[in-house]
Amino acid sequence: MDLNIENLVSLATNVGFPVTLCFILLRYVLQTMGEKLDKLDSSLNKLCRLIKEIDARADRGRGKEDKNGAQP
Repeated sequence: MDLNIENLVSLATNVGFPVTLCFILLRYVLQTMGEKLDKLDSSLNKLCRLIKEIDARADRGRGKEDKNGAQP
């Protein structure tokens, strides 16, 4: 639903001002939270990738240590 003036007036006329205001605030909160959740998801994916890279490097380092019997 588009939040243009015509639709807002119609909604306020049909269901009342408090209900209309609740709909508007709910839409705003859901949109804002959706954007923040998307950013959080992106950050967690980056963190997961970095942890896997660090773990792979550590595994390679341990592999060299195990084969040679000493630290690289």
